[in-house]
Amino acid sequence: MSAVEVEIENSGDIERLIQTLPPEMFERDLQVLMNGAVRVAERARELVPVRTGHLMASIRADLGDAEDSSEAFPPVTVIADTPYASFVEFGTSSMEPEPFMQPAVEEIEPEVMEEIDSILAELGLVPGVEEP
Repeated sequence: MSAVEVEIENSGDIERLIQTLPPEMFERDLQVLMNGAVRVAERARELVPVRTGHLMASIRADLGDAEDSSEAFPPVTVIADTPYASFVEFGTSSMEPEPFMQPAVEEIEPEVMEEIDSILAELGLVPGVEEP
């Protein structure tokens, strides 16, 4: 099966920082990431070219399970899992690409990062960012 998958990953430094947050701040950051994945999936469904609607219907946010993960955050993934999703996103030798996932990520990511920075600014962990 050929699928397009977008993961929001955290580098080791970010994971260590997040693990030191008070639990309520950690939960807020996790909720921002989960909401961001849902927004990316929604935007990708708006951008995807539609012929039958099957590809559009396959786009979803998978919010993972914290208890099954050794990571600081449970895996937060946006998936399009039709067999031809990657062909549409990246194109083929006989078909031009019609990206829908990458543009959705590029559009939503700055909003998510701004929300994370705002939470971290409340703790004084992000210099130069004003509290809302």
